[in-house]
Amino acid sequence: MDEVQELLAEYGQWAADDTASVRDRAQQLAGVVADLLRRTVPAAAVHVSESGAVPAVFFDFEGRDYLVSCTVDESAVADGTISRIVRDAGLSGRPGDTRWALLSWTHEARQLDQLIGGVRGFGVVLDRTHLDAAVAGLLSLADLIQNVFRRREPHLPLAELVVSRTPQDLLPLTMTAADRLTTPLHVPTQTWCGATSHVALVGEATAVQPSGMAWRAGDSLLVTYEDGLVDLDPVRGRTRWFLTVDGCHGAPLVGPDGAVTVMAGPAVIRWHEGTLTAVAGGFEPGAELLAGPGGEPWVLSGSGVTYGAGEGTLALTRLGDTVGAQLRYPVSFEAAVRSAAWLDGRRFFLAASGHSAVADLSRTTGLGRQQEWIRTPGHYPGHLLVTGPDTVLTASPDGSGNRMTLHRTSVSDGSSEPLVEYRLDRVMGLTQAPQDGPAYLLASVPDNDPVLLRPVLTRIIGYRPSPGADQLPAGAEPRPTGYALVQQSARGVKKDYALQRLPMAREGQADVFQAEHKATGTAVAFKRRRRQDSGARRRMVREVTVAQRLGGHPHVMPVLDFSPAYDWFVMPMADATVEEMRTELASDEALRELVDAVAAALAEAHEQGWVHRDIKPSNILLLNGRWTVADWGIARRPRGETSIDKPLTNAPIGSLGWAAPEFSTDPHDGSCPASDIYGLGQVIGWILTGTWPQPNIPLLPPPGPWRGVVRQATYPDPAARPQDMAAFIALVERETSPHTQLPITRAQRLLEASTEGDEDAARQLVQLAVDQPDNYELYLDAVARLDPEAAESVLLANPAQAITLVEAMAAQVDGDRGQWPAFTEADRAIYWLLRASRIAAREEQWDLLEAAARGMCTWDYRFDQWKPQDSIKKWLRSLSGHGAQVVASVLREFPGSARHFWELENERSVDMEIRGAVQAAVSASRSDGG
Repeated sequence: MDEVQELLAEYGQWAADDTASVRDRAQQLAGVVADLLRRTVPAAAVHVSESGAVPAVFFDFEGRDYLVSCTVDESAVADGTISRIVRDAGLSGRPGDTRWALLSWTHEARQLDQLIGGVRGFGVVLDRTHLDAAVAGLLSLADLIQNVFRRREPHLPLAELVVSRTPQDLLPLTMTAADRLTTPLHVPTQTWCGATSHVALVGEATAVQPSGMAWRAGDSLLVTYEDGLVDLDPVRGRTRWFLTVDGCHGAPLVGPDGAVTVMAGPAVIRWHEGTLTAVAGGFEPGAELLAGPGGEPWVLSGSGVTYGAGEGTLALTRLGDTVGAQLRYPVSFEAAVRSAAWLDGRRFFLAASGHSAVADLSRTTGLGRQQEWIRTPGHYPGHLLVTGPDTVLTASPDGSGNRMTLHRTSVSDGSSEPLVEYRLDRVMGLTQAPQDGPAYLLASVPDNDPVLLRPVLTRIIGYRPSPGADQLPAGAEPRPTGYALVQQSARGVKKDYALQRLPMAREGQADVFQAEHKATGTAVAFKRRRRQDSGARRRMVREVTVAQRLGGHPHVMPVLDFSPAYDWFVMPMADATVEEMRTELASDEALRELVDAVAAALAEAHEQGWVHRDIKPSNILLLNGRWTVADWGIARRPRGETSIDKPLTNAPIGSLGWAAPEFSTDPHDGSCPASDIYGLGQVIGWILTGTWPQPNIPLLPPPGPWRGVVRQATYPDPAARPQDMAAFIALVERETSPHTQLPITRAQRLLEASTEGDEDAARQLVQLAVDQPDNYELYLDAVARLDPEAAESVLLANPAQAITLVEAMAAQVDGDRGQWPAFTEADRAIYWLLRASRIAAREEQWDLLEAAARGMCTWDYRFDQWKPQDSIKKWLRSLSGHGAQVVASVLREFPGSARHFWELENERSVDMEIRGAVQAAVSASRSDGG
């Protein structure tokens, strides 16, 4: 289905872009034809040739050779192009075995007649309507071409090839007015709230079930069957075929000009005054046509999923005027959606079993949280009517096979009330006459026959809310202006915007232009991708999709309009970027406002499963006084929908310096909320230091309230960072809030809490110390007193932080502001560093072992404390392998400490690396006369 959607978008883009040369457009058209043929014909049997007068496509189908010449030049007859095509293809003279079709993009009837006359005797002519039908999926291009040749005519309108000649006596619907039945049919009915209903028509038993119904001007109804549309007189019961096209399903739409639009298989077709055209296509089975803003056709397609099970393929699509102009809005709703109806603006009511909801596509494609949904009153809400600005009528069977109910639901408060209850079975159509006319329900009489059904048409009046009772609630949004108006009028047409000649920015694979929305005069930013490969397209699809999903959030840059081919989109014109305002953001108040905004946007994204993966100053934009996150082009889900990211999984992603370290080694599985937290930490560091970041090197600001935030947000190990935005904001609060107590006071309280079993207290104590490496009493009176088990847990949880901690402990050897450490304090520091060394050696954390051993030897050399030395000697005797090598290297670096362990020189059980380091230190001391 993705390939079909992509071909539709590319076709629509080609049809709308007439800037390329005639030859180039013809070549592109030949490519579209080849792609269409490969849906039916093996790829090896399709060949594109660009030689000759016009590009051509050769293919083999069911034992016959075909040649399709593609032209977009409407002067093909006048300049002799047809004659050259005939000559180049070897078609002149006696016709051979190759069947030739000229596919022309001409629109005018006079020119089409000239083309038909020019090919007569050599081949057939196909026009744009045939190509539209094939692209939409109404029928395959190969079958269409074959059918034209079988009819032995040089040209046939699309309707001649698609509309069947079904005999009148094969009508699936025969109905009689209820008051004319010799044996009246009694349908038990109960009504409420002033509604009344009676049976208008009763049909004969039939094996064919209708799937939808619509009101048609002239007091008649259109009923949809698999074979087409039946015109039904709701008073007398007279029926006739209105249109016979295979594959019709769902309720049709009737336009003010009498044109009728209906689903036919995966395509949407329009029938008007004897002319059939395809207007859209590529939809999944079960797609439903519905009237949108201004009566324009929209389609509900795909399906949701059971709550909590992930996402489905649900989408609302605006069709536009031509094939390929459709705009698809993927909708996130964890429910089995049965039907939809347009309310106002770009708001749609989606009815699902269990819960229903309102989608406002002018803001977001998400449907909010479960507590915001509306409980669905019926069992299977497959048919809807909007009966007022705030009310929806739902027809649903109860699942028992002998009862169905009409409910009226208030959209604003979610309340529902029953209007009519029938003893009927299947609901097969629901529609209403305009103004204050009645509503009609098409259902079936309960029966035990699994094959046959007996249709019943009921007439309902009084179902609309009383005057004044259906007004929108106070506080409803006013008429949209500015950006909101641009968004509500979005139709994916590039010509709606006037672009400045030169781009105002270049962003990776796209250019950004200042533009004006012509209809409203609103200044917007127009982002157009430069590359046309599939990877660049997927990136823009992702950018549009995520921005739409999160577009209702005040700190997410919205997408206002976009191309069906995803080669451009429109967003509001930002006032500035963080990159342009670094100096202004360096104050605590301005920085906190920025951090809160970005964190709020990312928290919403993370809650829905999206990870941005490219947080940097140029992607944070100021819009109407608030900071917004933009450019979701490489965003992804940590788990689940991953196919879109396959081209990126084996290469580093993100922007150098801003991207988390895990993106350079494991960009696919490394994506997690902590990755975005790293990028935000780097942004804070850049604002406060003014230094452009280097890959995988944290930008730590000078000592102050933000240093701890940046340090903890940019740990190399993502598991050591805050794991979600709530934890990150808690960190910001803790580090930047003014403290009225001394650090040692806070440390003592954390130490006490740790002793009482609070595991997080030890972590907070260590983080407090790491952020204040010169605070002597914090290290000697608090950190050194940590419970050994708590200390071990903290050190191993974050080895990089542990190295910083032991190095700071070693630096305390110089004392506190000119005062030397007491001997008891020296003992405490040496024992703590020895513990850290033991832990590191046991866990094979060699970098930590080296740092801890160096700190231990620094203190031991300076103070020469014999009690700690006994413990150190005992530990040195236990070392072997890599651990012994690391410690021996440290002993050689600190010979003044190594000679304190001179007894080990002659102990044969001690590792030879350790003995050698001690012997070298002792020998050097002897030679110096020590």
